[in-house]
Amino acid sequence: MIDGVDIPNLPGFVSIREAADMLRVSDKRVYQYVRAGRLSARRIGNILIVPVDEVRQFQPSPSGRVRARAPSWRAYRSRGSLLLTDIRVPVRVGQEVQLLDKLEAIQKSDRHTFPGTVARYVVKADEVPTSVQILLVWKSTEMPSETKRAEDLALFQADLADVLDWEEAQWDTNEVIIHT
Repeated sequence: MIDGVDIPNLPGFVSIREAADMLRVSDKRVYQYVRAGRLSARRIGNILIVPVDEVRQFQPSPSGRVRARAPSWRAYRSRGSLLLTDIRVPVRVGQEVQLLDKLEAIQKSDRHTFPGTVARYVVKADEVPTSVQILLVWKSTEMPSETKRAEDLALFQADLADVLDWEEAQWDTNEVIIHT
C-alpha cells in the first residue's frame, strides 16, 4: 500500500518502489527511466506499474564519466605503505538473504567504517553467497593501533554474528606492492 492506495496484484508487474528495490536505485530514478523511455510502464488509475521481466533485464548506464583507458599501475610512494586485510568468512546455512539485508543496513547507516581505511569491500562469490570476502585497505600512517582495530572488528563481528560463521574465518594482513 502506498499513500493509502492498494496496488493491484497483477502477475508480471511490479510497482515503481518494487522496481527501485530490484534495481537498487531510488524511486525517482525509476521515474526518470520511464520518462526517458528506458523502462515501459502502464498506468492504472494514479499508479504506474512496470513489467517485472523488463526490470530484471534492465541494464543501467554507468554512473559518472566512463574512463577512456584503464589507470596505470603505480607503487605507493607516500610516507608509509598500504596494507590489505583479507578476511574470508563462511555464511551460516540459511542466512544468505539476511546477510545481504544486514550489509545493506550497515551501508545505509554508515556503521563500521574502520577509520584509517582508504577502501573497504565485501565481496560475494555467488548470487547466493556461501561465503564472503572482506577487504580492508589501510594507510600504514593512519592505521589505528592493533587494539583499536580489534575493537572495531569485534563490533563488526557482533553485528553479523548470526549470519556469518566467524569461528571458521581466515584472515591475513599484507603489504600492497602495486595498485591502480
